[in-house]
Amino acid sequence: MLSVELRYPRSTQTLCQCVPEVFRFPGGEIQVRLAIDPEGLSAIRIHALLRSADNVMALLLLTNALRQQAGGQTPIDLDMPYIPYARQDRVCNPGEALSIKVFCSLINAQDYRTVTITDPHSDVAPALLDRVRVRDVSVFVQQVLEDPAFKNGVTLLAPDAGALRRVQDLARRLGIDQVVSARKQRDPRTGRITGLELAAPLPPTHPVLVVDDICDGGRTFLELAAAMPFIPEGGRFLYITHAIFSQGPAALLAAYDKVFTPYDWTHSRVPGLVTLNQGA
Repeated sequence: MLSVELRYPRSTQTLCQCVPEVFRFPGGEIQVRLAIDPEGLSAIRIHALLRSADNVMALLLLTNALRQQAGGQTPIDLDMPYIPYARQDRVCNPGEALSIKVFCSLINAQDYRTVTITDPHSDVAPALLDRVRVRDVSVFVQQVLEDPAFKNGVTLLAPDAGALRRVQDLARRLGIDQVVSARKQRDPRTGRITGLELAAPLPPTHPVLVVDDICDGGRTFLELAAAMPFIPEGGRFLYITHAIFSQGPAALLAAYDKVFTPYDWTHSRVPGLVTLNQGA
């Protein structure tokens, strides 16, 4: 999903938003088309929600098409909330690629003025990207905490040790005292979760908000819900920044009272799934 903002500060219309045409040739290759007026153009911002390899290729083609029309002096900024391949940030098995390095090299080769990302999976992607800016995810969680369910407090639950540092930092910025983590084991060959347990007991007086960056199939969060059966109805909540929901959100909504996200890939309109304001 791609869109473009064009800025013309000397025009009566200072900001123009447009969506490129993306089409596929019979042989399988894709192409993009977007005609712009380069006269007086001062800046370009591409918004890219990259969900597939075709989306990545379309971004590269769009960048080239814009540069050919605008010339080399017009800066292009990239707003890329989700980073493809961010979860492949290490080589787990012999013979595998370091996928995140390959992807970030492609982005760096485009020479964007800035690259804005949201809630990266780890520190690896920001370290590999040139001129990167990381959007503060606390603005989204602050929206969640405005829900009446949290008026008397909340316990944040990190789904694994890898997420604990991010959740602890988030808690400090939001003034939240209670943070608990879970421990999970995975088969490195398949990524399948083989076990999960809470690292410490959950306080019984507050609702629990599980916080994580990505939900793909949702197995982790279903296992977490099963690990806290003592939490009463109305006390289990889930926040996900990038809600891929490859298995759909139904099972998660059955396990949690509400699921919050700013980026719902499925665009589901179902009770209990709350889409947050991305412009916050």
